[in-house]
Amino acid sequence: MRGADIQAAPSTSTHQRPMPQLKAYSGRVIFDHLPKTGGSAVAGWLARGLGSGCVSPHIDDEHQSLIRRHGGQYSVLCAHVSYLKAEGLDPRYSYATLLREPLDRILSSLYFALTNHGDDQLWGLVPLVRRFLDSDGADLAERLLPHVSNTYVEHFCRIDGDGTEDPPTRLRNAMTALQRYEVVGVYDQLESFLASFGALLEQADMPPLERVNATVSRPGAAQVSPALRARLLELNQLDLQLYQAARAIAASRPAAAATARRWQHFERQPAYSVRTGDLAITQATLREHGEITAGGSMHFDLELMATRRLPELLLGIHIRDSDNRLVYGVHSGMLGALQDGLEAGRHRLSYSVTAALPAGRYTAGFAVVEVLKDGQRDLAWHDSLCAFEVQLPASTVGLGYADLSAQLLMDAAPPVADTAIRHAPGALQAHTPLPAMRCKHRYRIPVDLRHDGAEAWHGDGPRPVMLSYHWLRPDGVPCVYDGVRTPLPAAGVAPGERLAWHVDVDAPAAPGAYQLVLTALQENVAWFENLGFEPARLALQAA
Repeated sequence: MRGADIQAAPSTSTHQRPMPQLKAYSGRVIFDHLPKTGGSAVAGWLARGLGSGCVSPHIDDEHQSLIRRHGGQYSVLCAHVSYLKAEGLDPRYSYATLLREPLDRILSSLYFALTNHGDDQLWGLVPLVRRFLDSDGADLAERLLPHVSNTYVEHFCRIDGDGTEDPPTRLRNAMTALQRYEVVGVYDQLESFLASFGALLEQADMPPLERVNATVSRPGAAQVSPALRARLLELNQLDLQLYQAARAIAASRPAAAATARRWQHFERQPAYSVRTGDLAITQATLREHGEITAGGSMHFDLELMATRRLPELLLGIHIRDSDNRLVYGVHSGMLGALQDGLEAGRHRLSYSVTAALPAGRYTAGFAVVEVLKDGQRDLAWHDSLCAFEVQLPASTVGLGYADLSAQLLMDAAPPVADTAIRHAPGALQAHTPLPAMRCKHRYRIPVDLRHDGAEAWHGDGPRPVMLSYHWLRPDGVPCVYDGVRTPLPAAGVAPGERLAWHVDVDAPAAPGAYQLVLTALQENVAWFENLGFEPARLALQAA
């Protein structure tokens, strides 16, 4: 072949650099959104664009718990995030958020609760919402207040503060935190927000946004009564200012858009499932549907179709939490059921389970295993067939995801008699040998205390009895008279009692020979060596 032909021919070398292969999105992003700001729609948009293996389902969680529990499984975390006392943003993550006009968001949230939930749902908030709306905002229960008053500011201010600051400081903290979000959008400019979000992800050709969780019917902020509108304005002065700041942040950032599709679509692996021709689980339903009150009963109804007689088998249920951890599993063998197997044909069975679970989302799966002489064979196995959510009873008192039914018990303690002790016979004896002392160091010296008097020595009250010491020079002149105080035990010392205790002592500031006098006193009354008490006297060297 001629040289010219060689140069013109396409290369077929095995060393030719291949085209780069797309990978699943490998960044770290938290999409932090409040209720009724379009968060569910944006989360769905992200999942369709990057794949359910990259984008988490909606989560309600604390900031660090969210990262710890879900950051290893998903690249993009979509959540109603809670921040705790100036914890800051995680420098490993990029953050995006979307804000909606405050009054419009609150009305959407309130009417969504009324039209989509019963009175026994949402932790008992629905009746409170109805009372608030029916009274034009005059009847505002304390439990409802965080949902209708300055929700944005109370959310963002805890990134850099603890939420206890005065209102102007909370607003400043919220504005400062919001400026650190890589993408800030507003609800009425969704296209711009999605373009900026796509640019952050470096992913072009994202799918169109689909509307979800829409409120069926509600008035707009301009259609409500003047009294209700005035009340909402009063309750959301800080949020209205923060919303304007968010609009300014969004407008100040240059429009951006991704120019190429960089990431491969990655779907989450489906739940484990096995099917055979011998038996099928044709139906699995939760009788109570999708929402369960903690402590209540759940009934799972199953239909099985067996194509042959199965003389020995195990039918199991396994419940997993939102982290896919096994919460509970049991099978018919453990329960002493289905001992005779199943005949060919259709069968209906039910599992009754007590929902002794903390609040959260769960799945139930079922398995049928044939027991053979030489082992077992999976006939039907489905890790997830029913999904449900456990909610705490509306009567639950407390915070968190579990109801521990706490009680606070208090016994009234008798008042301590504020009497001055005039006679204090007794003694203090130090354990020997004592450690060599270094100047300016603190030591705890074990002692035995003996109370030979008739009056109790109380360690509390306005004039408590305490242990202390004096430092004397070799000639007996005090160099430290008021030593560190050591409290007595909470119960004090009763007449006639012997007590093994200790005295905390600060060594002298200068080296030399000293005498240490360990003694007791009643504050603002007297040193006990002047009331018939025998102190411990020790010769010590400080270096």
